[in-house]
Amino acid sequence: MLGRGASGPLCIRRGRLDMLKTIGLAGALLLGLAAAPLQAAITIFEGTTEGAPTWNRPLEDFSALSAVGTDVAYVADSFTVTVSGLYDFLEVADAEDSWDNYLFLYAGSFDPLAPFANGVVGNDDFGAIGISGFTGISLMTGITYFAVTTGFGNFDFGKYALVITGPGAAVPPVTVVPEPASWGMMLAGLGAVGYALRRQKSLKISFG
Repeated sequence: MLGRGASGPLCIRRGRLDMLKTIGLAGALLLGLAAAPLQAAITIFEGTTEGAPTWNRPLEDFSALSAVGTDVAYVADSFTVTVSGLYDFLEVADAEDSWDNYLFLYAGSFDPLAPFANGVVGNDDFGAIGISGFTGISLMTGITYFAVTTGFGNFDFGKYALVITGPGAAVPPVTVVPEPASWGMMLAGLGAVGYALRRQKSLKISFG
């Protein structure tokens, strides 16, 4: 079973920043906003790997299994993109948890027992410990991707914020048919990540 983040993604258009959901990880949000082109769509996944399933992670080039991350917690955030193109990924570990995060991207499927299969790219320190990411990754519509957040060593776990920027939104799958009473909430969430919000000029943040 794939690990999931503590909360869903936020989809953002640049403009006026109304509020921040996660004050402790505001640095990730600000870095993502600063790096994104004016017309880029920005999606934020946030969560924690604490108490999540564990795996023996690979090295960032998928050449071998890690000798230090042999039983390290992970979370797999699955998504598809609404527009094909080049996407940038920036993930920041919560400084309060003081942990060294590691980020992988898989395409099509992800199996923690087969960590080399379908691997696209991985990164440990994107300029500094506690920051992982990669740029210019070609993503296609119709393909499910898995952003796997994990740690460098077995005792590296904690909260994280992952910022994905590109020509379209990164949308998680809807797997549960809601009860009628919850349709309104689901529609509101979908509206936050849909095309209508992407056409707005002002910045809005919606919580999944």
